Amino acid sequence: MEFRKIQFTGRSSYIISLPKKWVKENNLKQGDVVPIVINPDGSLLILPKEPKEVSESKELVISKDISPDMAVRLLISAYIQGYDVIDVKFTEDMPLYKVKIRGTIQNLPGLEIILEEPLRITSKSLLADEEVNLREIIERLTSILISMIEDLMLISEFEKKEVLRDINGLENELDRFYFLTLRAVNKILSGGSIVKDGGLIKRNFDLLGVLFIVRNIERIGDHMVRIAENFDPDLDIAYLKGILQKVMAQIAQKDLKKIDEIMLELKAHIKSIDYRKSVAMDSYRRILEYLENIGETIINMSLS
Repeated sequence: MEFRKIQFTGRSSYIISLPKKWVKENNLKQGDVVPIVINPDGSLLILPKEPKEVSESKELVISKDISPDMAVRLLISAYIQGYDVIDVKFTEDMPLYKVKIRGTIQNLPGLEIILEEPLRITSKSLLADEEVNLREIIERLTSILISMIEDLMLISEFEKKEVLRDINGLENELDRFYFLTLRAVNKILSGGSIVKDGGLIKRNFDLLGVLFIVRNIERIGDHMVRIAENFDPDLDIAYLKGILQKVMAQIAQKDLKKIDEIMLELKAHIKSIDYRKSVAMDSYRRILEYLENIGETIINMSLS
């Protein structure tokens, strides 16, 4: 770490000198313009050049040397990394791969197919990244989880297949917003601006907290589906809904006394569960553990 003295020049300007070694290593010279990012914690980030615009095309060449699932993962990775144009080229006629790629594009928020040829699918993000609000995403994820729980509460009144179809649809929505969150956080960490979010992000560390929260939410969604597929009438679904709402409310409130009470309640309830009783009971316990993880993350973020 180096220390530099702030100097006053002219009538109203403050300046700080840059390390000569850093200037030389980045091929900079007198008169060059360097971008400065003001971080949420008040620190400054000086970049050696303009942030790379990810609106350039990312080309993915897909062959049968990899599985269709790997092809999908590569597409999702390009989306998460922030590329706005993703050009998928196939080395030969690959109908199954094309179907999976097309379906994945349709499930990634803001991504639209702009060109489709026999051996090529090009998609472009029409989403204004600077308008993505992380707090709104988490609120949407919470509402999806509540809807999934409410579906579980109706599973004894309606045909199981019908409820399961709806829960699977909601779980797909969770995945969509999960990928959008990863993309948004990556954009921010790459030097993008942070939209107003009601104080959710106060420092870069909080971005890691957001990632951890949405990852646990995504896992909760997976276990909601598992419960629906192997439903156990002994599950206390009403309690699950209530405790989930309590935990998620603290993301905004950050009331440490309240969080402490919730964490103690969760710990006691988790210990009382016989997770070996059924597949659904095991998933029920795991969901509560994920909520406990979210609670711990909120405590960490509350110190901002």
